[in-house]
Amino acid sequence: MKKVFESCEHEKVGLFQSILESSGISSLIKNDCISAAEGTSPLDLVLPELWVMNDLDYQRAIDILTPYYQSS
Repeated sequence: MKKVFESCEHEKVGLFQSILESSGISSLIKNDCISAAEGTSPLDLVLPELWVMNDLDYQRAIDILTPYYQSS
């Protein structure tokens, strides 16, 4: 697995996962249910992260998501 994106915006991480899944790339969101408001961890440890399941899909995922990174 390789991380392709992280953000404090849960909705954006979910959107990017949907984009990858619709392109046939299996992915996983880590830290989706963890809230920085809980006060148990520093913010950078609790950001939602989007990971591709297959390392071979990493570059394709980056290529697909790059236009979305630039427009946000």
